[in-house]
Amino acid sequence: MRKKPVLLIAAGGTGGHMFPAQALAWEFEKVGWKVILVTDLRGEKFSREFPASIIKFVQISATLRFRDPLRIPRAIFLILASIIKSFQVFIKFKPMAVIGFGGYPSFGSIFVAKLLDVNTIVHEQNAVLGRVNKFFSKRVNVVACSYWPTKAPINATMHFTGNPIRHDVMTVQRNIFSLPLTGPLNLIVIGGSQGASVFSKVVPEALKILPEKLRNRLRVIQQARKEDCRILEEHYEKLGVETRVKDFFPDVGKIFASAHLVIARAGASTISEVLFFGKPLILVPIPHSFGDHQRLNAQRIAELGAAIKLDQDNLTGNQLAEKIKSILGNQKFAKKLALEASKNSNPQAIIKLKDLVLKVAEGNFGAK
Repeated sequence: MRKKPVLLIAAGGTGGHMFPAQALAWEFEKVGWKVILVTDLRGEKFSREFPASIIKFVQISATLRFRDPLRIPRAIFLILASIIKSFQVFIKFKPMAVIGFGGYPSFGSIFVAKLLDVNTIVHEQNAVLGRVNKFFSKRVNVVACSYWPTKAPINATMHFTGNPIRHDVMTVQRNIFSLPLTGPLNLIVIGGSQGASVFSKVVPEALKILPEKLRNRLRVIQQARKEDCRILEEHYEKLGVETRVKDFFPDVGKIFASAHLVIARAGASTISEVLFFGKPLILVPIPHSFGDHQRLNAQRIAELGAAIKLDQDNLTGNQLAEKIKSILGNQKFAKKLALEASKNSNPQAIIKLKDLVLKVAEGNFGAK
């Protein structure tokens, strides 16, 4: 009996790295490959949505930050340990190709793949390369990117695929956007994998300023930090606003599908998913993210006319209220934003990435 070819997927840390990795795992299971997942303890919580057939290895990852010299020896030890563990995985499963989605858990696998001359690819979700992807960008066969152009070192081989959307979100039915003249309006507030304390403060302030007629129509679904949930519920109760507040929503696809407006951070996966459903979007990027990637993500989408970008440093309740009113109180503008969002979505990203990985695995793309 012929052995299944093996794809090793290395990703970790946040949903931004894990969601496109999950999408690719499902695609390769469909075409009969064995999938190995190498991740860390934070990434493991997202692995439940991967195909049940995957073989999973969980490592203790390290973030190498030279600003904190006391942690450097431990970080180096953990990176070396991950390289040794990766060697063992490679010897046992002999992957035909390796793909890294960023985050420090991907370092060991890509490092060993290059030592053993295994065809390798990295996928970048943001408009600028992350630390690990940047380090390997000129060493791997190709860098698959979600934005074109993506800020990268000279001589890196870049190929646009887009950012794959996770399997369970892609299966939710999409509807043509409409803004009803009467009845409830669904306002979705998503703070990303770490929540967003600024939204817990500014969104209630903005809703308090809104005209009463508009505020009374709102149904707010807000993802927030666990410690903020109770006080948020109290704020909305005082305003008479119907609300669901949680630190995590497992059904985020259905939530986005029901939205009339989304307020969110500018993480790559959140943007891809909101565009997929074609919804009006207000982006508030995290200030000072690595490489300023969230600001660049938001800027690209705003330049396409598919979102409004607001800077956190200048964000006030009044400013946010004006933007909410300009969208939910203006059918023409809301539909324009929704149309541009839909036009700039990329549901074929997963097929493009799968095809690229197959080419790399067969040695037909960017051998290095």
